[in-house]
Amino acid sequence: MVPAASIPRSVVQTAHLPFRVEIASAAQMDGVIQLRAASYGKHLPDLGCKLREAEAADFESGCEVFVATSKLDGTVLGTLRTHANLVQAIPLQHSLKLPHRFRGSRMVEATRLCVRGNPNSSLVRSALFKALHNYCLAQNVDWMMATGRRPVDRIYDSLYFSDVGDAGVFYPMTFTGGVPHRVMYLAPQAVQPLWHAAQHSLHDFFFETRHPDIDLSRAKSIAHTWHCPEPDAPQSTQEDSLPLHIPTAMQRSPSAALAY
Repeated sequence: MVPAASIPRSVVQTAHLPFRVEIASAAQMDGVIQLRAASYGKHLPDLGCKLREAEAADFESGCEVFVATSKLDGTVLGTLRTHANLVQAIPLQHSLKLPHRFRGSRMVEATRLCVRGNPNSSLVRSALFKALHNYCLAQNVDWMMATGRRPVDRIYDSLYFSDVGDAGVFYPMTFTGGVPHRVMYLAPQAVQPLWHAAQHSLHDFFFETRHPDIDLSRAKSIAHTWHCPEPDAPQSTQEDSLPLHIPTAMQRSPSAALAY
């Protein structure tokens, strides 16, 4: 069990959410799988078909599936999965050779981020990111890692993630069927001072509000068992990057599920 990550500033308020964020139970995995398949199926039909069943990574050591469920009816509103380089490399390392500064560091990559389209979708996504951040602090993680296709990469920009290489370049990712993604990182310990200095809109939500509905007590502690291995498979390098261009604005239906 992971001890609750203490908020590094004094909490000035407690707030309750209309949903819960926790580690997915076996009973909740069916809802997680359905949301993944629907979300990815809108943009990547072949991948969406493959996601109609649980993935091996859902049960691997060093991985956790986060789920947000409605208090009203238990509907799965959002999910993400974490991968720690505990005993094997994280997924993005099988597609891109990371710069030397990441070698031997403790990394957690967020994958399969999906949020059901509804009036609370932004709040659900923010709560999932807060859960991810608390999890990484509790596990003594050096770097939170993420990949984002266009235009989802802008979400990570807004959270102050940085590109691992030159700014704004994209790399094909094997776990998304070769779709180009930006590869980005952020130190969990740097979030509070960065956001405080910038008066970030989520600063108080993360650091000055206690959310009892975000409960990661079922997460497995991995803080003492890291191996930080390097991948064996060939990887892309900076020379394989794709140029950035500004995408056309995309309209989303309010009922659409959002896959990141």
